Amino acid sequence: MNLPISFGFIFAAPTPLNTIFWQWINQTYNAALNYENRNASSTYTTEDIAISYCVATSSAIAVALGIRKAVEKQARQLKGGKLVMLNSVSSFVACALSGFLNAYFMRQTEIKKGIDVFDKYTGENLGKSKVCAEKAVLQTSISRIALVLTIFVPPIALVGLEKVQLMPKNRALKLSVELSLLCLELYFAVPLGLSMYSRQGNIGANELEPEFGNLKNSRGNLVTEFVFNKGL
Repeated sequence: MNLPISFGFIFAAPTPLNTIFWQWINQTYNAALNYENRNASSTYTTEDIAISYCVATSSAIAVALGIRKAVEKQARQLKGGKLVMLNSVSSFVACALSGFLNAYFMRQTEIKKGIDVFDKYTGENLGKSKVCAEKAVLQTSISRIALVLTIFVPPIALVGLEKVQLMPKNRALKLSVELSLLCLELYFAVPLGLSMYSRQGNIGANELEPEFGNLKNSRGNLVTEFVFNKGL
């Protein structure tokens, strides 16, 4: 799924219609991904999902359109590798901001209802924390920025190939090179994004709500550190 989306972002003409179409496809995919990788200890209703999806996709498309509008004049004056590079820069900013907003809004229910926190040493469930949910969702949202850092791999390579005159003239060969570079980009993108934060997070009792400050586990020990499932 990521391959055609990345191809559309980098190589499609930067028109408003293309921007809306590819952002909608990308953000719908991201919304499904964010929902499936949420912390399931918070129950989502159909209304929660619908509202989150609409806010996430519309905000992402609005950001992308604004950025495209800002570089529209420059795009008309460029071609080849330089146009691809401009597309990548604008796509990176748009996708980074959009990815952050998508993850943050799609998981708003967790922030409103809280997520389960556990004793770090016994694994006991000690309740739900909204503060912890905010931290988990924010970390996940920030990791979405790292996921699109590798979008610069194809344009840098293409500009380099053009400068040394190694870019194939044959359309089929040129497409093969472009697709190979996209595959290389996607190969590194996911590990880079997921490596930013562990799926299991740690948080101190002093960082949570007051009611978690004096909790004791089943062994009678004061709980000072909690763990939580951040999601992906």
